[in-house]
Amino acid sequence: MFVSLGPIDYLILLVFVGFMIVIGVLLKKSMNQSSDFLLAGRKIPSWITGIAFISANISALELLGMSASGAEYGFLTFHFYYLGAIPGMIFLGIFMMPFYYSSKIRSVPEYLRYRFNRPAHLLNASITLLSLALGSGIYLYSLSLVFETMFGWNPHLSILFSAFIVLIYTYFGGLSSSIYTEVMQFFLTVLGLFPLVIIGLIRLGGWDGLMQKIPNSHKHMWLGLANGKNELGWDLLSVTVGLGFVLSFSYWTCGFTEVQRAMAAKDYRAARRTPLIGAVFKLFLPFLTVIPGLIALTEFSKEMNGEYNKSFLILLKNFYPAGMLGLGTTALLAAFMAGMSSSITAMNTIFTYDIYQTYIDQNKEDKDYLKIGKLCTMFAVFFAIFASYIAMQFENIMNYIQLLFSFFNAPLISIFLLGMFWKRASGWSAFYGMLFGTGSGLVHFILYSLEIIYYKSDMVSNFYGAIYSGLVCFLTMVIVSLIETEVPGKDLHGLIYSDRDKTNPFWDPRILAWGVGLIVFLAGFNIIFA
Repeated sequence: MFVSLGPIDYLILLVFVGFMIVIGVLLKKSMNQSSDFLLAGRKIPSWITGIAFISANISALELLGMSASGAEYGFLTFHFYYLGAIPGMIFLGIFMMPFYYSSKIRSVPEYLRYRFNRPAHLLNASITLLSLALGSGIYLYSLSLVFETMFGWNPHLSILFSAFIVLIYTYFGGLSSSIYTEVMQFFLTVLGLFPLVIIGLIRLGGWDGLMQKIPNSHKHMWLGLANGKNELGWDLLSVTVGLGFVLSFSYWTCGFTEVQRAMAAKDYRAARRTPLIGAVFKLFLPFLTVIPGLIALTEFSKEMNGEYNKSFLILLKNFYPAGMLGLGTTALLAAFMAGMSSSITAMNTIFTYDIYQTYIDQNKEDKDYLKIGKLCTMFAVFFAIFASYIAMQFENIMNYIQLLFSFFNAPLISIFLLGMFWKRASGWSAFYGMLFGTGSGLVHFILYSLEIIYYKSDMVSNFYGAIYSGLVCFLTMVIVSLIETEVPGKDLHGLIYSDRDKTNPFWDPRILAWGVGLIVFLAGFNIIFA
């Protein structure tokens, strides 16, 4: 069932790849300091960082996986966006970016060094590096899987070729090239997907025609959640608390790949606007990822024959002629590159500043840290290639991703909330909270794997694993903080709400207006698709 690309399609792909390389090479001249390479000089406008913020999260896996989930489960899949993303993005812009940006930290783990202690910082930096490395491997593998399924390309060559392109432009241009290419990649992704939706809706007689043809079980986000009687086996607690709070807030507010884009903004207000601008695009992204799956279900259900992962391929094959097919393929490649480059730039920043400069050699000249950052970029890409073969061992990659989040990311929201809003949170509380929180997530996964505990699906297990991981971390931090003696005179200025930096307004009316507007739209979409 392979799709054949014509000469014009290959030309579009080559032009895109060439443009990515040119951007990286052109930005090489401005990479004079480590901060230019690793932090983009903190001089990028908010509309660029906002688009890069959301583009960094899109991957070929999301396009393929969400369209497949749309075909199989319908509007239930919208929860990954409307509960699993946007609330956390709003919270980041309003409450957490003021601490990140005002304290002038260079990475999210670095906040823990100033707020808590060095062991907590080192543990978090190490865990973050591991999770980023495994995540970048997933991006590589997912793209090779897509191209093997669609075009019959050799998956190993796809992995090596894609990794090489990302290595070139991130090695030369650092975070700046990653951010600027992510903006172009985002628009290419939208441009490649939008015609699929339009053509499909026209063929079905518009939105009403689509709604008439899809099963009733596919038309609702909330129906059946209260008792777990839905296609995914999700229940209200696992979705609202596990996905909507713990996973959403920990990933979007404490995950460095996205937060790094906001940190690169030119000023305090631009940094806070970055995730809010990203949230605007995220509101409408499900219509470009989930709806194509529903269109494939109604128009080509016989051809799909229950193999929902083919939904995206079927639409490309039937809707796009030569030229347009190249654009659709470029959209997949662009989405992958945005996701992988964001992981690579996050890894080289954390290793250079949080590991090497802090614990290995603090006295080198800045040009030496620039060299370390570039070397780390190369090693990060090589490790991503290795990690892609780890990802191959899992049948369901979406479950694999959520599993990693459930014990690597879930404890972070407790640590950062207590750290920012509870002055009593002690130095060692974050270390033990992270240790026991991550450990409880792993124990939960082992118990589920051994069938000692039961859930209706792997995803529900991941949601509950996140709840337990976050809760254990929270309780551990509270207990340790009440036992540990406070360090007298510790400087927490700019790190906690009660001693926040007041040179910039925390309760900025314009930022609040952004947040309120997004919440109104979010509530409206939930009501419409309830």
